[in-house]
Amino acid sequence: MDKNELDKQNSAYSQGQPYEQPVSAQPARAVVYDTMPMKNNNMAIVGLILGIFSLLGCWIPIWNLILSIGGIVSSAIGLARKQRSGMAIGGLVSSIIALLISIVITFLYLIAIALA
Repeated sequence: MDKNELDKQNSAYSQGQPYEQPVSAQPARAVVYDTMPMKNNNMAIVGLILGIFSLLGCWIPIWNLILSIGGIVSSAIGLARKQRSGMAIGGLVSSIIALLISIVITFLYLIAIALA
């Protein structure tokens, strides 16, 4: 077919409709994937490590007080940043237990030094 013949056929079909509305396509929906990496709760990790080290070093009087207090502080900060973090809760519990044990052992050392 010739181009003129096609134009004649197209004009013949559109004679009754002087104002055609263009066919609107549906807007495409964007597919969004969660590509953001998970954020680490570094303070909770530090609190857990300090809590474990303070539990392991309960027999060192002054050094363990510093470790356990640092573990409590960093675990509390990690717990405040992200709620229900298992590492922060574990660090807090282990640091508190180590602090209590360390206080008892420090008093026992002080009593032993005083009696000697």
